[in-house]
Amino acid sequence: MHKFDLRSSLALVGGFGLLVACPPGGGTTTETDTDTSSSETSTTELPGTSVAPTTDPTTTTGTTVPTTTETTTAATTTTTTTTTTGEPDGALCVALGGQDGIAALVAAAVQGVLLDDKINAYFLNSDVDGGNLGTCLEKQLGALAGCDGVEYDCQDMQAAHAGLGISALDFADFAADFAVALDTHQASHPELGDDDKDTILSALAAMEADIVEDPDGDQTLYQRLGRKPALRALVGVSGEAGSFLDNVALDPAINGFFGAADHARLNTCLTRQLGGIDGPSKYGLEVDAPAPADPGVAAANPCKSMAEAHEGLTDAKDMGGIDIMDFGALLGDLVAAMNTFMVPQPDQDVLLGVLGSMCEDIVMLSAKNDCPTAQKLEVVEATAIGGMVIDEIYDGSFATMWCHEIEVPDDPINFVRGVELKLGINHNWVGDLTVKLISPEDKVLTLVSRPGLLEMNDDGGGCCGDSANLSKDFPLTFKDGALHAAEDLGKALANTNQVVCKDDGINPCEWAPSPGSGPGMSFADFFGDTATGTWRLCVADSNINDAGLVDSIALAVQRVKYDPMP
Repeated sequence: MHKFDLRSSLALVGGFGLLVACPPGGGTTTETDTDTSSSETSTTELPGTSVAPTTDPTTTTGTTVPTTTETTTAATTTTTTTTTTGEPDGALCVALGGQDGIAALVAAAVQGVLLDDKINAYFLNSDVDGGNLGTCLEKQLGALAGCDGVEYDCQDMQAAHAGLGISALDFADFAADFAVALDTHQASHPELGDDDKDTILSALAAMEADIVEDPDGDQTLYQRLGRKPALRALVGVSGEAGSFLDNVALDPAINGFFGAADHARLNTCLTRQLGGIDGPSKYGLEVDAPAPADPGVAAANPCKSMAEAHEGLTDAKDMGGIDIMDFGALLGDLVAAMNTFMVPQPDQDVLLGVLGSMCEDIVMLSAKNDCPTAQKLEVVEATAIGGMVIDEIYDGSFATMWCHEIEVPDDPINFVRGVELKLGINHNWVGDLTVKLISPEDKVLTLVSRPGLLEMNDDGGGCCGDSANLSKDFPLTFKDGALHAAEDLGKALANTNQVVCKDDGINPCEWAPSPGSGPGMSFADFFGDTATGTWRLCVADSNINDAGLVDSIALAVQRVKYDPMP
């Protein structure tokens, strides 16, 4: 979002000002420096004047022009100043009605701008210093008109407008509004001639290069979509066919939430919200705008934050809160409106991304973890581990297991919603293996306990389990809800030379945890726990002649921001 800061003087000075920072009442100055070897002539011209450069100190027209000629020799320097006669200094000030007349003109011009939806988004924000705006514009006009004692000391045009993203259309619309104010002012000040108005408007036109940053109106979403009027039409109200709010009003899935809504206010707030993505509107900084600009809001009644606006909102049809399906319906209605208004796909993606980021503030608490911004999949992998699983030592203790630590990084999204684990291992006789996962909170889940053997205790005793082999090239994925139970690893294979998931046709190679006599039930044991910290995967062998080698581990943790077990 572009910053609009009037702390030191913006606005028609920091938002389409009129006078560049140059001395008031000037015209054309010609200096000729003469020495024994060179002659140079330079001309400085105020915006709006058209006086040809000259070295003749006796001929000018239309303005009073002080002309200075300096002649320099090795011994002496002589300066002579000649002032020609013409229209007296301050005549334009008098024609405008003096400082009081200029103040009235400025007030009328500002009022016209505030009522112009095409450009008022730059001004209808409570962080705009309206008093300073008027003061600086009065100084600009007063200095241009030659009013006695008036000096323009606000920011220059380029500095004042830097970063605002003003387009050529914005500038033209402001100029048109100011021209209307000048015409009206002329009606009550007949001494203000057309030439005087041309002088003022020419001064404004000369500043375009310093003020406009987006000549073609294509650098921001705000400009590309057609500025505030187009955004207001896209948002619409109930009854404006094809608009976003009309689509919502006609959508039975969600219209029960909005039956009592103030659509005029809703249109204003949504328009300001869209206009603030990378444009000049400041959502939540509403002002007492002159009617009919920005209806439904005021300085004392600004647009609410998304969280406040949707807190406790229920569907009149079933009294339920907004869930992720309702939010999806809102997005669908916006897409339909954007298609109607022929918004290009890249710009649609930006708008959907912005609205999508508001999901957490819009849906009810129990649905917040369903928002894309409130969840993430954390995958921590280790490869080429070379972890030796020692043969025939497991007695049920972790001291007799090979263990590998897996560090899950800290993150604000830090509650466990789900866990999966992938293990790549070379091992003969799968029935000898016991595999356990330990969480940072020291909860233990036995992923598999000697498949094919109905062991009485988790102590490594008994013989012998399934004889199938495991290969790192066909890693095992343990996950809740898998089609096959880990207890059945190798069950479909006929002899000891066959490999699980290679020779039995099981694809994907996914297995639900089978704790047997070991601790834990399923990955759901970790639901709501802290994700951050050290997880450990431990593997053990219970019988002779079949040592193994762990090659890879991948721990996938589905993390959510809000406690799923409040």
